Amino acid sequence: MKNPLPHQRCPLCGAANQCAPASAGHFDVECWCTQATVSPQALQRLPADQVDRACLCPRCAAGVEDRG
Repeated sequence: MKNPLPHQRCPLCGAANQCAPASAGHFDVECWCTQATVSPQALQRLPADQVDRACLCPRCAAGVEDRG
């Protein structure tokens, strides 16, 4: 089994993505995202080079965007 990539920042906003496997360095821990519904719009905003390479943070995954 491969180890998770060590990306601990959300590729959309730069906040900590709270990815437990990335922090632990292995997939023996469950991540918050396994129980979350991820916004399709958030996934569409991901840069192509980050798809399947970095986890979103809970806020971005939920589709919450800062309107500054």
